[in-house]
Amino acid sequence: MNLEEGIALYVQRKRAAGLSFTTANRTYRAFLRLVGDLSLSHISVHHVLQFLDCPDTSIVAFRRRHSLLQHFFQYWVAHGAMATLPMPQNRPPLRSHFLPYIYTRDEVRKLLQSARASRSTNDKINHRTSRAAVLTLYATGATVGEVTRLRNEDVDLQNGCITFSGSRLKVSRCIPIGNDLVRAMRQYVGWQSRTRTHNEFFYSRIDGKEITPRALRVYFERFRRTAGIPGYRESSQSPCLRDLRATFAVHQITAWIRKKEDLNRMLPALGTYLGNAGLESTERYLLLTPERFQSALNMLSPQKAYTRWRDDPAVLQFLASL
Repeated sequence: MNLEEGIALYVQRKRAAGLSFTTANRTYRAFLRLVGDLSLSHISVHHVLQFLDCPDTSIVAFRRRHSLLQHFFQYWVAHGAMATLPMPQNRPPLRSHFLPYIYTRDEVRKLLQSARASRSTNDKINHRTSRAAVLTLYATGATVGEVTRLRNEDVDLQNGCITFSGSRLKVSRCIPIGNDLVRAMRQYVGWQSRTRTHNEFFYSRIDGKEITPRALRVYFERFRRTAGIPGYRESSQSPCLRDLRATFAVHQITAWIRKKEDLNRMLPALGTYLGNAGLESTERYLLLTPERFQSALNMLSPQKAYTRWRDDPAVLQFLASL
């Protein structure tokens, strides 16, 4: 079997499973144009490296293309069209330097108020929907995808709880929600009933379709600009929608410290609430170092070995000062 036929059959199989596979197909076609319509059995590591090692290929692009080609070749090795896997070693991933922006409570209020002020006649999402979705993100610490996938049966306002179905990275869970969020959600449901915009998704577009995480991020960016929240002066990163998850965690931990709660007991509970599989994923919120708090963290050396948060009084002192 030759490469072109192998690509066509593989892409057809993926699309039959419900995947669009557009980006992958483009990658495979680019590989085909470079190496030619070789027999699959004649493709070598040299051909793959020739495709991956272009001068303008970033580490992210290298790893994405490497993964796509590896899955493609693994399929044909399993089906006997290739004897061995012609894959070179993948590049190590870049270490993430993403620094979450921790919104103040006043900034969260401004974001919610700006939903109405920044609306447009061409909006595909009603400003009440986008505002309620943003409020849910802040009040639960859920991921953007978890909130946009919510269906009506997932939200139990009578008992004050929400069920998140989970994902590859997050654990499914049913969490209690506060009275303020329950009240806001009831107002939103009441508006849906009055305008007859009720459908299977709890938060949906005006036409009833599911809101994509990308679309909600675009609307949020408009809110942020209208609210006048520029972010940290020293940082090149703008505050974004996913920062609400970190904001929820830091605000919750800070409230516990002020109430003198036992963090040894509360931090695992926070991890369960957020859907984190391990405690380490939650502990990182204790070590967030927003630029505006840098002076309070000068005592913490980034070069020292990582220690458990409960053994580092400087971290607790920082959080208590928020």
